[in-house]
Amino acid sequence: MAIAGARRRAAHGEPAIVTVGDVTRVARQQYGYLFVEREEAAAALRQRYEAADCRVDCMTDAFN
Repeated sequence: MAIAGARRRAAHGEPAIVTVGDVTRVARQQYGYLFVEREEAAAALRQRYEAADCRVDCMTDAFN
């Protein structure tokens, strides 16, 4: 959901920027989690980032 949201927000021709913070925000707002470990959110984002071939049109801080 965080990747899809970032892609929708990106201007035409610009890369989508999806952050670990976006993932934690989705987890809180959509799934009701009170706390999400940054490392767990980053790992989930890295997994979906690669599965969704985001290297083509996205940037992320999940690999830092």
